[in-house]
Amino acid sequence: MDPKQRKKSQEEIVQIPQRKAQRVAGIQQSSGGQHIYETYVQCQKQQQRSDIIFIVMCLKLHFVFSFLNDAQLNHLASQMFYCKLQKGQSIIKQGDGANAFFILEKGKIQVFINGQAKKQLISGNGLGELALLYDAPRSATCTALEDCNLWGIDRATFRKTVEQIMKSEYERNRKYLENATFFNHLTKEQKDAIGGVLISQKFQTNQIIVNKGDQADSLFIIAEGKVGVYTDDGLLIRTLSKGEYFGENALMQDNCVRGLTVKAIEESRLLALGRETLTKILGDGVQMIIYKNQCKWILQQSKINLIIQIDQFLDLLTIRKLKKGDIIINKGQLHGELIIVIDGKVSDSNQNSVCEKGKILLDKTVESNGTHDQDYFMLEDGIIAAIDYNIVKKQFGEQQQILEVYTQQANNQVNKVKDYSLEDLNYLKTLGCGQFGMVYLCQFKNEQSLFALKIMTRANIKQFGIAKHVANERRVQSILDHPLIMRFFRSFKDDNNIYLLNEYIPGIELFDAIREIGLLNKNDSQFYISQMILQTEYLHTVHQVMYRDYKPENLMVDDTGYLKLIDFGTAKLNQPGQKTFTIIGTPHYMAPEVISGKGYNQMVDLWSVGVILYEFVCGGLPFGEDAEDPFEIYKEITKKPLSYPSYMSDKSAKIFIEQLLNRIPELRLGGSYQTLKQHAWFKDFQWDVLITKKLKPVYKPSANKIITNAQVQLMKRLPLFEQMLKDAQYFKKQQPNPKDSEWDNEF
Repeated sequence: MDPKQRKKSQEEIVQIPQRKAQRVAGIQQSSGGQHIYETYVQCQKQQQRSDIIFIVMCLKLHFVFSFLNDAQLNHLASQMFYCKLQKGQSIIKQGDGANAFFILEKGKIQVFINGQAKKQLISGNGLGELALLYDAPRSATCTALEDCNLWGIDRATFRKTVEQIMKSEYERNRKYLENATFFNHLTKEQKDAIGGVLISQKFQTNQIIVNKGDQADSLFIIAEGKVGVYTDDGLLIRTLSKGEYFGENALMQDNCVRGLTVKAIEESRLLALGRETLTKILGDGVQMIIYKNQCKWILQQSKINLIIQIDQFLDLLTIRKLKKGDIIINKGQLHGELIIVIDGKVSDSNQNSVCEKGKILLDKTVESNGTHDQDYFMLEDGIIAAIDYNIVKKQFGEQQQILEVYTQQANNQVNKVKDYSLEDLNYLKTLGCGQFGMVYLCQFKNEQSLFALKIMTRANIKQFGIAKHVANERRVQSILDHPLIMRFFRSFKDDNNIYLLNEYIPGIELFDAIREIGLLNKNDSQFYISQMILQTEYLHTVHQVMYRDYKPENLMVDDTGYLKLIDFGTAKLNQPGQKTFTIIGTPHYMAPEVISGKGYNQMVDLWSVGVILYEFVCGGLPFGEDAEDPFEIYKEITKKPLSYPSYMSDKSAKIFIEQLLNRIPELRLGGSYQTLKQHAWFKDFQWDVLITKKLKPVYKPSANKIITNAQVQLMKRLPLFEQMLKDAQYFKKQQPNPKDSEWDNEF
């Protein structure tokens, strides 16, 4: 868009919100000991059924517990302790640390903020929910107006209980899927995703589950109890018990109706999987997914160089059903078509069987030149998957070459610096100063290349309890190799500090760039979001890394105008099927499953990308735009419906944002990254041109905003340690700790 047109279009929109301040990262679950900040007297009380009912009713009023079902809430309620508070006592004091959440059973409590009375709490009210998420200073003082009785739970017990509940349920669901033959042809990753969306439903004795003639759109797995299959006249013809399932045809066919009636023989719990949900997870019909999974297994056994990732390759295959006698390859046809026989047999012109199901037809000709010397046809009815491999090489070959050149150049630099020591580094400029240390612009003596040296003090690492995150940061960065991600070269350590040597990126934060650009149009947004999708695809599919802190502050716009992902302090390796439970990230960009504590995986990054896209096209944030209190931000993220300003009219963008900001994590991807990249919002977007960096960038930082080579030449060079002495106030010293070897041995 022409800058004048952009300015005019923005002037037509009144008061577009745009955040001014940067968002602070790294809010995380406290890993410290069980320090008790609250004042109360714990006492013994045998929980009655009426107590459990009361507690569960109260828990349902608070967003922190909204993801738990009744059975899970009952289990959580059973873990709560009973306590008393005398009139005049303050159970919580403003500014104190936080460790526990309480439900007031009896009495009255006055809430004070900055000494002013704000509201009264009565029986059934809760206080201190945020303490269950992380240790943050209390925002109010709560004082008893009369003697009070309360139910409470501390953070450690809450987190441990929820983790056990979620892991146990997930493992049970996965076991049911493994035992259901219908899912045999799905991959482990696909089963993992399905295991997270099964809906538990209870049915009483004789309650009808499905009626004959009903529209069929769900498969049911019996988790507990027994169900019966009945004829029209009520005759029981089959009994299904725990682990068995019915309704699989509903997932395979459109407009399917129930052929028989099914009802509960005894109180039963069933797990339901809807056809629409399954399609959103897999990104395609079940039968098509089965075909692709069969192709994946066959390709993995072959020696063919696919050039691109196998999932991307599978999405390019065309599935064809053929009859006996159908020609597959004509005599004289050029070599290069890759054909997988999914079912059936193939013969040549002499009626010789040359390929059967589970094999690649004439695999030695796929990557060779020449023509076929005879016809090949189906010997019986069958199914094949085909693609012209020459088109794949033409479309993706240049991308592959670019990635290989980048890798080679980066490896050359890594090899060059591995023999240097800290004493060989010269300081040029301070690039940043953070909570845990500093970042210096550095150069090795007698070398021209520039580096960003991140220095973290052991004292800060110990004080903030981030040793595990620092180790993760180094571990993750050491395996990454992508042109849109900051390059890591090596680490150093001494008695006082940990040092990470990274690529220096001349540029500015995307946070600052979009403040200069203003409201982004569709092409602008596509340019940046597409790069984030390439980054997440690489992190998630190649290395199983979750980044956990996607936001404009952690993306650099370099001097070419393209993005680089930086700062891996929150990143973590997370194998398929695993979930992690640490609350970490930046509140406004956190996915709801991080906040709830029910466990999460790589899909949290896609939620954050959705938040950024919303920010691009709407100007503000989708949740907590005007809130600074994390409690209010979290509440909106978990509860508030997504809405748009009146000037947001791009329907395909709305659909895409809603997919990324789906509160069911398994539905954000839509099946695969290839499917995500084919979303209607990306219609006509040139992905192949993007990776070769031939797309015109939206914005390039001006020369006065970046460090130029000319400026570097004029900079005074100081030995690294000489500059560190000047910045001594930032580098807290501590005595060497023998226990450091437990986490820093890889530095």
